[in-house]
Amino acid sequence: MAEKEFEAMKKVADANFTLDKINLDFVADLVYNSLSFEKRDITRNDVYNIISDKLVDLDEKIIKVTLNHRKAFMFLLNLITKNEELTESKLKDCHAILMDDNGGLYRNVDISIHGSTHTPPSHLKVYTRMKQYFDVLLTPSENPLEKIAYSHLQLAKIHPFLDGNGRLSRLILNYYMLKAGLAPVIIPSNEKEKYFSFLEDYKVKKIQKPFIDYLITLENQTINKYFK
Repeated sequence: MAEKEFEAMKKVADANFTLDKINLDFVADLVYNSLSFEKRDITRNDVYNIISDKLVDLDEKIIKVTLNHRKAFMFLLNLITKNEELTESKLKDCHAILMDDNGGLYRNVDISIHGSTHTPPSHLKVYTRMKQYFDVLLTPSENPLEKIAYSHLQLAKIHPFLDGNGRLSRLILNYYMLKAGLAPVIIPSNEKEKYFSFLEDYKVKKIQKPFIDYLITLENQTINKYFK
């Protein structure tokens, strides 16, 4: 079933989406929604003005985190344009762009996540888990939607960095959407509880299907809103 759903999605994307249709409005909404998961004091208009390189009267940290998010997305978009694989090293590079000076290094402490019943693996296991993660991603799959979902869900589950894991995993999701020939998606921050429930389903029960179904819905919404 998932293969037929993917082929249907691919057909619609082929008919409507091209990389050159990714414009400032889409990037502004992408960045704004991702940052809004962290309750940052910023509006969508602020984000648009920042990434448009307009002068804004905002805290420098807010400006930097917004610009870094745009740069990280463009970094991944450049990999797609050059048909380059996302390697573990490039994922760390993307995180370094996202987080500026504090990025690109796996955590060296154990952590817990507020509101989740799942505890990420010990920092002693992060390197092994990330190697396994990329072993799966670099292995050909007959089910593209499962691989796309895995790229996001498993990275969120490992939580390899001290900060920025949510933002990074949503960007990585879009790298694999684009790599599969689909349009990138925006996970709306106003659907936070629904989204987090899908993450929890995977982290605790290893269930992917609710998130895959959600991706199908998001893809349709994205195509209709931004790329038709």
